[in-house]
Amino acid sequence: MISPYSVLSLLFPVVFIGAMTWLIVWSTRRRRARLRQRAAQVASVGWYPVPPNPWLAQIAANLFREGEPGETYAGVYQGRGLCVLDYTYVTSNGKSQQTHTVNLVALTLPVALPPLTVRHESGLRMFRGRDLELENQQFNDQFRVECFDDRYASAVMHPRMMECVLFNPGLEWQVAGSAFVSWSANGFAVPDVLARLDAMTRLIDLIPPFVLRDYGQPTFS
Repeated sequence: MISPYSVLSLLFPVVFIGAMTWLIVWSTRRRRARLRQRAAQVASVGWYPVPPNPWLAQIAANLFREGEPGETYAGVYQGRGLCVLDYTYVTSNGKSQQTHTVNLVALTLPVALPPLTVRHESGLRMFRGRDLELENQQFNDQFRVECFDDRYASAVMHPRMMECVLFNPGLEWQVAGSAFVSWSANGFAVPDVLARLDAMTRLIDLIPPFVLRDYGQPTFS
């Protein structure tokens, strides 16, 4: 006679495998549906698929770590060229690995400017290298400015610019040559990107003309 425990021990692997198979199928279908919905939203705003931009992928690698570029779209927003990139990288603690997905959004600038990065302040200032201290203490408490040229950074981060950054507290960004780049976690969603593009445009418009003139270099298509 077969004991109930023997039956359970035989059924458990079958049930477990069946549950895992269902979960994989469900996750795959959900992801495909999400991508189809995103593709429709992308088409509705006039963006189009392009090969991954190596330059933008390198910015992602510098911000996070080496990884793989994913779906990439290009288009125009309020007269400025844009590029949207999904990017995936892996971290490991020696025992297990975790896959992370982020997205980057880039808008073109009229000139190429020196690098400047604005990140959320983590509180670990002593471990994060240079951080420009500005006159707005609320800004200093929430954000850090990384730049090799304090004079240039101070010119960009004038009071109105800091106020605009504080008004959009979720946005981290970087001036990278002839592009203004922001990033966030997970794959991109069109409504989120549109909101970020609006905030990015306001920030770009606040870059003083003398900064563009004195620090800018011509861009070449």
